[in-house]
Amino acid sequence: MSKSIISQSSLTNHIDKLVRDILSSSVTFDDIGSRLNELYLPFIESCDDYLCYSKPIQAFVSGTKGIVGDSYPCNVIWSQDNIQRLIDSISCYRQDVIDEDNAWQYQEKQNRNALESYFRCLLNHYSKLLVVRVDLMYTQEHRELVTIHMFNNHMKKLRELISNGKSCFKHLQGYAWALEQGGKWGGFHCHLLLIYDGARREGDCALAIEISKKWKAITEGLGTYYNCNSNKHKKKHQVKDEFGNDRLGVGMIHRNNLRQIENTVYSALYLTKLDKKDQQLKVWLPNMRTFGHGTYRTKKRRGLPPITN
Repeated sequence: MSKSIISQSSLTNHIDKLVRDILSSSVTFDDIGSRLNELYLPFIESCDDYLCYSKPIQAFVSGTKGIVGDSYPCNVIWSQDNIQRLIDSISCYRQDVIDEDNAWQYQEKQNRNALESYFRCLLNHYSKLLVVRVDLMYTQEHRELVTIHMFNNHMKKLRELISNGKSCFKHLQGYAWALEQGGKWGGFHCHLLLIYDGARREGDCALAIEISKKWKAITEGLGTYYNCNSNKHKKKHQVKDEFGNDRLGVGMIHRNNLRQIENTVYSALYLTKLDKKDQQLKVWLPNMRTFGHGTYRTKKRRGLPPITN
């Protein structure tokens, strides 16, 4: 498979998965050889020393360099001897991979606590809030073209629009976002949560569509989205559980409705869900943020004690 039809996201996902399979001894020699023949050349040809890679990918790069040496990547033959040497080399990085996974989980817990505190403050401060959640991604036909540099630039432009507070971001009182890779949506994607003053905005489904148009413009037609505020999505989450409660956590949320409040918090915390380890970024730029939310205590927020310096 040539590198022209394997995206950066797909390559790094597959290399990360291969190393994890080797470390867990859940893959055969033949399967390792097949995957190396498919992935090694396009990955090495696209590898960028400026970028940061996950520990499994770092283990792969180090292990293959030790075996290949000065040989041209296109001349490398993955014999059983070379595969065994790679397995032995990768096994030396087991603790590094574990440590990185533990650090990710710790950070996600910190993000989760911060997001819940921030969100509950907003829900307590306003009598009603309009909650909109959209998942921003790239179309299947264009996904292979998107690099982490492009994704980072698109997200920077989106955050600038959110900060400006104009058009579909007018009367926005809070927001949160999380960047991921792979999983259900494939490729690089963003889970975006927007919280509007419910006394000034309505029509959450229409707002989500407007946000998607901004995303498509930012990505110059490469982007697409999933509307968590669509009627179809809402109906799915309005199904009652055994206690007669639904799980709908988007739309107009009222402060005096405790069920709505808890559903909304539950929905928001999806951005920091701890069982999505396989969707963490495997490649990123130096100092690139993968999660963020707004600030509750600001000089512009009415009804709060003044902020003194």
